[in-house]
Amino acid sequence: MLRCFLAVPVPEEVKEALKELQELLKETGAKVRWVRPEGIHLTLKFFGNIPEEKLPVLVRAAEKAKKETPPFELTLEGLGFFPFQGTPRVIWVGLEGQTEPLLRLQEKLEKAFKKAGFPREKRAFHPHLTLGRVKDPQGAGALRKKAETLKVPPLSFEVDRLVFYQSVLHREGALYTPLKEVFLEA
Repeated sequence: MLRCFLAVPVPEEVKEALKELQELLKETGAKVRWVRPEGIHLTLKFFGNIPEEKLPVLVRAAEKAKKETPPFELTLEGLGFFPFQGTPRVIWVGLEGQTEPLLRLQEKLEKAFKKAGFPREKRAFHPHLTLGRVKDPQGAGALRKKAETLKVPPLSFEVDRLVFYQSVLHREGALYTPLKEVFLEA
């Protein structure tokens, strides 16, 4: 079995900027399980545990779904929380820029994966890069306040490929190994 997901990889320059934001947010002392910067990515679909022989089926579905989707650009934009109101469980950096191609692609992927036997995600897709998961509501207020004062650098990056990753859970956090890449066509 493979614990698997499909994501857009993020360039090193962006990961470094996000690491700096994490360091500033850590100053609040809030209890957060921070995502390791090298593991930050834009998740398009989480499959969970799948039989290894299902991976080629998913790759073919993604290859079909990405047709007529040329590379596009996304830009970091603002800090936010899930849920949007109340006690936060996740802190993230939003994505702006050419979001229309991203949203169309994600919808086509959902349809293709549903045909391959994987149910649609129930929650609406909200493009973001997860920085951390809040473990204790104590300190969450300080975390929100600090987030309001921080400026996210408006770095842009090109989305030119999708990557199927294997996720292996460890005490220090998940480790992600690329399994297969699907390139967008110019």
